[in-house]
Amino acid sequence: MRVAVVGAGISGLAAAYTLVKAGVEVVLYEKEDYLGGHAKTVSVDGLLLDLGFMVFNRVTYPNMMELFESLGVEMEKSDMSFAVSLDDGKGYEWGSRNGFSSLFAQKANIFNPHFWQMIREIFKFKADVLRYLEELDNNPDKDHSETLEHFIRSHGYSELFQKGYLIPVCASIWSCPSEGVLRFSAYSVLSFCRNHHLLQTIFGALSLYNLHVTCLVMYLLYCRKLCCLLELIQLSILVSPFPFSLILISLMLPFTFQLFGRPQWLTVKSRSQCYVDKIREELESRSCTIRTRCAVESVFSTDAGCCVVGEDCSKDIYDGCIISTHAPDALKFLGEQATSEEARILGAFQYNLHSTKLPFLVTLNPKRVPKHSLLKWCTSHPFPSVAASKASLKLENIQGKRRIWFSGAYQGYGFHEDGLKAGVAVANNVLNNDIVLLRNPKHMVPSLMECGARFLVTRFLANYIATGCVTLLEEGGNIYILEGATTNNTKKAILRVHNPLFYWKIATEVDIGLADAYINGYFSFVDKENGLLDLFLRSEKFPWEESKSNGFFNLFLDETMTYSSAIFKTQNEDLKTAQLRKISLLIKKAQVEGKHEVLEIGCGWGSLAIEVVKQTGCRYTGVTLSQEQLTFAKRRAKEAGLEDCTNFILMDYRQLPKYHKYDRIISCEMIEAVGHEYIDDFFSCCESLLSTDGILVLQFISIPDQRYDEYRRSSDFIKEYIFPGGCLPSLNRITTGMATSSKLCIEHIENIGIHYYQTLICWRNNLLANKDKIIALGFDEKFVRTWEYYFVYCAAGFKSCTLEDYQIVFSRPGNIGAFGEPFKKQDDLLARLPPSINHVYRDFTAGLQAHCGSRGKTKRDGGFLSGMVEWAASALW
Repeated sequence: MRVAVVGAGISGLAAAYTLVKAGVEVVLYEKEDYLGGHAKTVSVDGLLLDLGFMVFNRVTYPNMMELFESLGVEMEKSDMSFAVSLDDGKGYEWGSRNGFSSLFAQKANIFNPHFWQMIREIFKFKADVLRYLEELDNNPDKDHSETLEHFIRSHGYSELFQKGYLIPVCASIWSCPSEGVLRFSAYSVLSFCRNHHLLQTIFGALSLYNLHVTCLVMYLLYCRKLCCLLELIQLSILVSPFPFSLILISLMLPFTFQLFGRPQWLTVKSRSQCYVDKIREELESRSCTIRTRCAVESVFSTDAGCCVVGEDCSKDIYDGCIISTHAPDALKFLGEQATSEEARILGAFQYNLHSTKLPFLVTLNPKRVPKHSLLKWCTSHPFPSVAASKASLKLENIQGKRRIWFSGAYQGYGFHEDGLKAGVAVANNVLNNDIVLLRNPKHMVPSLMECGARFLVTRFLANYIATGCVTLLEEGGNIYILEGATTNNTKKAILRVHNPLFYWKIATEVDIGLADAYINGYFSFVDKENGLLDLFLRSEKFPWEESKSNGFFNLFLDETMTYSSAIFKTQNEDLKTAQLRKISLLIKKAQVEGKHEVLEIGCGWGSLAIEVVKQTGCRYTGVTLSQEQLTFAKRRAKEAGLEDCTNFILMDYRQLPKYHKYDRIISCEMIEAVGHEYIDDFFSCCESLLSTDGILVLQFISIPDQRYDEYRRSSDFIKEYIFPGGCLPSLNRITTGMATSSKLCIEHIENIGIHYYQTLICWRNNLLANKDKIIALGFDEKFVRTWEYYFVYCAAGFKSCTLEDYQIVFSRPGNIGAFGEPFKKQDDLLARLPPSINHVYRDFTAGLQAHCGSRGKTKRDGGFLSGMVEWAASALW
């Protein structure tokens, strides 16, 4: 399918973007040399300025917010407010920016009965509007032709309410002369006010009497007549039964609310051309043809298709055409081929500015003609007239006729969200797809307690973040951008806050509260892949035993069923290969031979058991506390034909008989479950089970020594949700336990912690890929979110190198058999080479020795030569 889109404003861009994503071949026409329509950005002295009015919010612009977030468009707060000054400052003045202080910008109005009458009518206006709209919505056949003037008169509003409130607010919204406001469609204007939360007030449920007293408190504070809490209490007694709590609320209101209680207004951080450029990149990457400076002369239908004629006399035939321009321009393109219905409907939409008329400037500046101008630019905006209101109900009658569709902001209230919705809807109409556009989310209005919690959390984060940026996007609420002191870090975590309990949880429970909020869905991330990890780099519980199901672990572990850190050779190496490498390294460090008997404390699902017996032919004993793991490991050994060499026991390691000695003991990430108090007992038990020349190899997750005491005395997410009673030991705690309770010493130590990050990300990806299967096992969404949080929570610690994962080799002093021969390692490697390549190794080393001798190497080069020989053996093996 080949479709033309005429007009590259927000509606045309949305239509083209929707079509190209569906695989349609699109040609986009634009008469200007830039895309975006009203989204025009100019640079003045290095400062980017938007000529169009580009503001939006998270409540009344849900589809635009979704588009921006999908494109990665950064947003910031817009300091937009209303202010009115009548008679060149000689009349009434008020504003909405700073609550009561702006409302009573003229302090004398606190005692002005006419001003209070206007405020009373603001209360009344909300109730009247909601009642009026409910009646029309419940009776769709009822006439919608009433004007705003008729509505005002029928409800008896004062002249000051009209001139000091309603008319200037509407004139500023639709950028039009005040004289024409009352001729607007009452239904269009009032439904817009309801939709955009312009009926809200800061006064809420306060009665007018209580509001008077609240304002009196504010005035006295302003005049410094009230100085202490005692005077506030005395005032509350004097104005009884006015509650003291309302006086306290009056102190908080100016810092919490704006006049209309609206959602917070936002704008594009790098100006509106930024989002246009991102859409353009998407269009071009999908082979969309963009023709700027290509004005269209006409659009008409033929038997071959839809013909688009340019002013340069070019003609192109398409399967369909979407005209995304102002309604009068669309009608002009159709020319004589326009049907009477198209002429009637499209001709009903009127605009405030035309290039043939003098522009009307709405400004806060004095009424004078500017002496100097940097740029002259003309734009226009549709009026919410009665005729337009009626025509909008009949637009479906002309869509798709003769393979021509129409879209534009005029199909709604005339703003960016309306243009976007119209473009997406008409593109799906072309595709014959059903589309459900996003509806306005509920406006998030936190309670006073939640407001306090939000204040504490945002203040804490603002001071706590060291690098990068955390953005909180309230669903139907505000936006908070919290940046670290280091601004050159590009890491960003963008959170969607779905419930104000998010703040309360964090304020009262800190990191456990953050985990609880995530698990309960109080917040989520725009970047579903790395959002949680990026945040870290900046209740109901699930007991561990309950989730210890083979079926569950099988859905995120690899084939080896190894639940500990792997060791990766490359970034994209598969998890199974990396786990087998880690197991082989443990076997190598333990120096296991065929004559040895190996004990594994915490055998898991038997992955090390299978490999150590396969590689060395030793005898193996493994202990576990999980019946499911025991059954699985036994079955696995039997299937591998190794059941005669392996012995799996359901037992606490402390109950093993001390008279039976083991040549090697391996414990991989089990000691974390032992607990701080029992680490000494662990080493004491290991030594009593270890033969004279035995070796103990321990792998464990470790927390830095500096944080250990604070960590073990407190509670965190992992202790609460995953391992109740567990404790990550510090390196010092391990060595202290060794020295205090045994005669063991350290022979070798290695930190493999950075590999745990990659391991955890693999587990997390497997978890999410098998989410439906996990839920089918009987677990719920909250369970999956708990484990996702756990994996990313830990991954952040390892990626930032604030958690370690050690492999330590222990033995008794004087163990000459294992550690007394420095060249034994080289000989062991040679003995383990397959016979088929043994001669290759010998020829290589002989040639290397001859080469070194011919170059006159001396005995002091023996270390280099020995190292090369060992490297060659290791590589070949």
